Amino acid sequence: MRRRHKFPGSKNPVSFDASRNRRFSIQRIASSAQYVRSVFVALTCGATLSGCAANMAATGSDGPDLSVVSQEATRFNVERQLGSPEDLQQQANGDWVAVYDVEPRTKPNLARAAGHGTLDLFTFGLWEVVGGPLEVAHARRVLVTARYDQSGKLLQMTSKPKPIL
Repeated sequence: MRRRHKFPGSKNPVSFDASRNRRFSIQRIASSAQYVRSVFVALTCGATLSGCAANMAATGSDGPDLSVVSQEATRFNVERQLGSPEDLQQQANGDWVAVYDVEPRTKPNLARAAGHGTLDLFTFGLWEVVGGPLEVAHARRVLVTARYDQSGKLLQMTSKPKPIL
């Protein structure tokens, strides 16, 4: 058999239980609101800090520096910068044409990274659907075509963006 304790100021133990239950339900409501708020803050911070587009804009890419290759370069110097060619063909006049597939060097852009982070924050991370492909397109690969003479001296170099498909 359960004993009920009498507390000072309480004539009826049932009224104490009712007030105690009411107090716990109010605390539960407050704690659930805090839980929702903390989940919201965690999701917002996560979307902002782990934004792929913002990270790509802030770091840039460390590809070959195409400005280093000059007209007086040899094939050896060009391949040291760009790597081995994807395609190498000899022309009828004895010249060689080499095609290199490179990812150009891009500098970190903190303003663009801040813009991506802000848009991530205001759209709750949905900006990544647009910002990610934009950053990938910004760092698009380039096809560099180099023409060498018979001795391996660079005669001409052109570059154009690689087709997406």
